[in-house]
Amino acid sequence: MLLQGEVVPVICQYATDVGCELIVMGAYGHSRIRQFIVGSTTTGILKTTKISVLLLR
Repeated sequence: MLLQGEVVPVICQYATDVGCELIVMGAYGHSRIRQFIVGSTTTGILKTTKISVLLLR
């Protein structure tokens, strides 16, 4: 599926529209200090959606 728009709202809306029960996303840090921080897209999804999110590292 190819969708256009701002990433976080588009993913959340699409997941809701098709009835997803789980969103799976990758999360990784770039250094030891940042290893516990997920990216801004992942953070936005976590804050926006009511759908369960599985983060893979």
